[in-house]
Amino acid sequence: MSWNFPLLRRWNFPIIRKIQSYYRENGLGKLLLWIIFIVIGTKVVIINGFIALCNFLFGVGWEFAPVGKWIANKILYLGVM
Repeated sequence: MSWNFPLLRRWNFPIIRKIQSYYRENGLGKLLLWIIFIVIGTKVVIINGFIALCNFLFGVGWEFAPVGKWIANKILYLGVM
């Protein structure tokens, strides 16, 4: 399967080129896992980390994901913070 998008020939999109080369080297299965890992990793680490940091520093009381709550409770239980 080849990705021949006319749009890609006119403009340079580095992210699409990276995805395309990863697809060629590793196949569709690993590409989907890679994209899911990037999306979930970004959400968990950056967004939930920002929310937890704001809650800790400023006490804003924002809700965040259950996994983030579980990790925060474990950290608070262990007395790390």
